[in-house]
Amino acid sequence: MKSINDMGMNSELKDMKSKLKYSIEEQENDLRCERCGNLYDYVKFSNGSEVRIGCDCEMIELAKNNTSRYKDRIKRGKINSIFNHSMLNEDLKNATFDNYIPPNENLTRSKEIIQRYVSKFSMEKENKRSLLLQGSFGIGKSHLAMSALYELKAQGYTVLFADVAQLVSTYRDTYNKNSEMTEKELDRIIKSVDFLVLDDYGTSLTNYGKSKMFDVLNLRTGQNNIFTTNNTEQELAGDKDLSKIFSRMMKNTTTIKMSGEDYRLKR
Repeated sequence: MKSINDMGMNSELKDMKSKLKYSIEEQENDLRCERCGNLYDYVKFSNGSEVRIGCDCEMIELAKNNTSRYKDRIKRGKINSIFNHSMLNEDLKNATFDNYIPPNENLTRSKEIIQRYVSKFSMEKENKRSLLLQGSFGIGKSHLAMSALYELKAQGYTVLFADVAQLVSTYRDTYNKNSEMTEKELDRIIKSVDFLVLDDYGTSLTNYGKSKMFDVLNLRTGQNNIFTTNNTEQELAGDKDLSKIFSRMMKNTTTIKMSGEDYRLKR
């Protein structure tokens, strides 16, 4: 094989040679890259590293990764925008499993189930599932759901909290010509997040609200979710439209019936 000095190397390779810390063990010129189609010079050094001078594949891959990261930042920004517009009270903003003290055995058990859900959280398709937290006002359904959300967010998952009434309002706002988000963009975000808390689902929905909740539940079918409600099963399936929504909600969903005194009134 010819030495590097005997070959018609371009100025870039000659300049590189003068700065080398390691000797060249192998080198070939004018190879054709099957991926980017460029001609390139291949050099292998004594430390095992390899260089393909003229091949653009690495730069193309870097550009793709940068574009992907940029799109991910944009998506996360819009997720955070929806999250920040949610009507969170101070208790929910500071919700953790540690500061939820269950007052009875039923709520202790409910907390343990939700913590186990988080500890076994999986993005594998066959293991995606949901929880329905069902019970009266003020017993900590939203608190426990938010505790789960914050822990999953800390683990790097994309998460979204959506109060049902606020979410319906957000969908309505997309029709405004000054809206920062289109309805399709909102749909994509709802569908794409790793974990969704759909809070305070009830039966007092307008026809438009029922239609949007049916769409949202369709988007979230087969995903990881926690739903909270104050209504009974009979109320949630009270008419044909509500029954369709409830049917979607319960696909691969475990119900946790929570009972106790309203801790806010107690305090």
